[in-house]
Amino acid sequence: MYTKLRRILTLMVLPALCLISLGVPSVGIAASDIVVTVSDPDSIGEKTSEGNTVNTVMSTPKVSFGENRVLGTLRITGKKDVSVPVKPGNKVMVSLPVGACYMRTPTAETYKNYVEWPDFLDGEKNQIQDTKNEPGIKFISGTPRSIIIEVGNIDTAGKIMVLDFVFNKENYSRVRVSRLIDVAKEYNKNPDEKVTRLDFFKSLADLTVPFPSCPLKIVQDDKILAERFLDLSEISPQDLDKIKPLIDSEVIVGYQNLLEPGNYLTRAEAANAVGRLFPISEQNTDFTDDLPAWALGLKAAAARGIITGYPDGTFKPDQFITKSEVLTILQRTLESYETTYKSFKS
Repeated sequence: MYTKLRRILTLMVLPALCLISLGVPSVGIAASDIVVTVSDPDSIGEKTSEGNTVNTVMSTPKVSFGENRVLGTLRITGKKDVSVPVKPGNKVMVSLPVGACYMRTPTAETYKNYVEWPDFLDGEKNQIQDTKNEPGIKFISGTPRSIIIEVGNIDTAGKIMVLDFVFNKENYSRVRVSRLIDVAKEYNKNPDEKVTRLDFFKSLADLTVPFPSCPLKIVQDDKILAERFLDLSEISPQDLDKIKPLIDSEVIVGYQNLLEPGNYLTRAEAANAVGRLFPISEQNTDFTDDLPAWALGLKAAAARGIITGYPDGTFKPDQFITKSEVLTILQRTLESYETTYKSFKS
């Protein structure tokens, strides 16, 4: 699948800064959008009103599923009729959708790989300027799929205001893009519904094979799948090809000689599968209920914060997992992949 950034932007507007969602429509098999949301973190949920800035996508690259994908540059500029569009203390939050994440989480040391404020643009001085004691833009916080910055210094002698959010720095602000974007759009329609084992396995396969930084060591097993499971006739050849690497690598396990693809997935089964992508963990969990002995991957998933329990301390391993819980677990899995030079050397 390939996607292409749109230049036509829509959106909600809050006081001081325009809020927008940048659609990235696909032109391949799946009709999906990558939606990058820009917002004022101090005004979420407030009544919208006219803002002082204009948002523009500066490039329209094609994007495919995988790692280190370039999404282009989002430029925020001041409206022509507003002399000083922003002031120190104004904040901006940029968020990627479920199914995507930065290659690395932004930090105070690395945030200039994610946001830029040029001193001059087309010969005009930018109002956002560094001083000896104050950066033009301050880092507030970052997550694997968002960054919050704050305006630090404004020089009113400048004639323009320019702030660029970039998605082009290799292993930093470039993006992991997965098919979970498509799944999220569908699952969010009925978030409390249960998920079948096959649907989960397909989504997990889409989150592993295309990503070099996934820690799973793919094993090619020549053993005929029909000799392992007797119910594979319930799965299409295309779906079977997709999940075979996870079967060969023992991420997917069945019930003796049955895969039970149409059964609903339990929380323990989901946690065990994602945990098997990572090295085994001996760290005990804090869950207060009994966990199945066969779910060896559950500890690894818990150790990485991929799975969490309920407020009462239980995990409820035998409870069927919901679509919203699947989205959370798979997104955390994608975000847990480490970005290292070694990951991309090959």
